[in-house]
Amino acid sequence: MKPLSDISREAWQIHEHSVVIDLHADTLFLVFLFGYRMEKRHRNPLPSSPFCYHVDIPRLRDGGVTAVGLTAPAVPLNILRRGDTIGRAIRKVDRWSQTVRSQLVMARTAHDILQAREKGLPAFFLTLEGSHGVRADSNEIETYKKNGLVSIGLAHLTRSPGAFPSRRVKWRDLHLPKLGYSLIERMEAVGLIVDLAHVASRSFLDAVEFCRRPPIVSHTGFQSVKPMWRNISDYEAKRVAQKNGVLGVIFHPGYLTSKRDRSIECVMENIRHLLKLVGDDFIALGSDYDGWVPSMPRELRDISCLPRLTDRMLREGIPVDSIRKILGGNALRVIREICDEEPARDGPDGAD
Repeated sequence: MKPLSDISREAWQIHEHSVVIDLHADTLFLVFLFGYRMEKRHRNPLPSSPFCYHVDIPRLRDGGVTAVGLTAPAVPLNILRRGDTIGRAIRKVDRWSQTVRSQLVMARTAHDILQAREKGLPAFFLTLEGSHGVRADSNEIETYKKNGLVSIGLAHLTRSPGAFPSRRVKWRDLHLPKLGYSLIERMEAVGLIVDLAHVASRSFLDAVEFCRRPPIVSHTGFQSVKPMWRNISDYEAKRVAQKNGVLGVIFHPGYLTSKRDRSIECVMENIRHLLKLVGDDFIALGSDYDGWVPSMPRELRDISCLPRLTDRMLREGIPVDSIRKILGGNALRVIREICDEEPARDGPDGAD
């Protein structure tokens, strides 16, 4: 880790000895569409760090990141996900991972993530945003798992056969489609995580009720703090917690606060809300770095800045054990329970 001058020594020690997991970043689209080199250090030349240039391997190291969830480069539109589009994207990422394996490990399980950490290497796990083009075919979904996929989000910004997205009011009260139930059933059977980010309210609740294993909401804000279409309600958040899942706090201020302030405070406002609402066992990080959002908090302009969040939580009096859970212990618990095919331990872990 590369120390930041504005971080306390105690915060550095906590961060360095914690598992740190970011559930969602879109960097692989930059890699495969624009030739972005993750091996090189990048800098966003624009103020407020809009849109992209947030993640690379040097900055993963600087930020003390144990693992990051990277979205497979398959555009979430039905028309662009025909045939074996998803399978090809997953295999492409697997081949690319071999070219950077001395610097970045492609992890399929929590065990892989921790093994990479022991070797001093950051890891990534592969996610799919939107179930567009995904069939509830046992062989197909099992092949995705074998080739390295870890999670599937049922929806994105456009409608998929598996779920209705939250983007339009007319979809808010529509029940989960039949394919959505079949997808959840097959995903849980093969050990893939169900991600409910972007799912409309009624479909969201139907999915949570149907899940037998912990679901995640990889990157989201919360209606009680910032009322808007993108965010989930307190009731939805509680239902995920009751299923022992996790809620990844997104970083874009536009989803987090109605105030003009675009500082780290907007992230903390949502973390404080969740601590009161569901407790510390169900909170995670889901930055949406490189997700083409208009801005990031100025103190969290890229993934190297995550120690500032640890420092802020510590200064606010959040207990160290809770900080470690939020940084990555809770996310690791869910990954272990579902992807390692082991029963969950007695509570989240995230420390050495």
